[in-house]
Amino acid sequence: MVEGLVHPSCSVFKTAMEKTEKEKRHIIAIEVEDIPGVLSRISTLFSRRGYNIDSLTVGNTHKPGVSRFTIVVRGDDTVLEQIRKQSQKLVHVLTTEYLKRDNAITREFAIVKLVYDKKTAIGINELVDLYGARMLSSTDEVLMVEFSGTEEKINLVFEDLKAFEVLESLRTGKIGMRVGR
Repeated sequence: MVEGLVHPSCSVFKTAMEKTEKEKRHIIAIEVEDIPGVLSRISTLFSRRGYNIDSLTVGNTHKPGVSRFTIVVRGDDTVLEQIRKQSQKLVHVLTTEYLKRDNAITREFAIVKLVYDKKTAIGINELVDLYGARMLSSTDEVLMVEFSGTEEKINLVFEDLKAFEVLESLRTGKIGMRVGR
């Protein structure tokens, strides 16, 4: 055996694989009838079964009376299948779909309020240009900026923002859509 490689039958390898599989993040898109109580029913479905939701985004669709949930949850494929089956049983759920990295586009958004003065203006302007952000408001040495992109991009934005005085920030969960028909 080559030094440094772990054989698949080794217990250390199996434990690492099990941990990775249990921590895998899945994105689920659920279309529902837009009526009161649906959010409560879906969140109860997750909590009753001990699933933790990493992010949850809900919005109206182009179809009247239909909303779409985009939910990010951690777990193995068995967890994902249980969630799919259980959510399909809910009365007001219309469709449930997995969004996989290779067949979907996902985005996150962030709005950040920054101190904007002569000392920080050049750096903030460079950051806005670098990430293709939009300046939303500028008053009393306070600038509000909108960032959008992949989760990785938004993570980088927040890392770069550590160099500035952030007064307030808000980050959405994922939204996503399968490519093609």
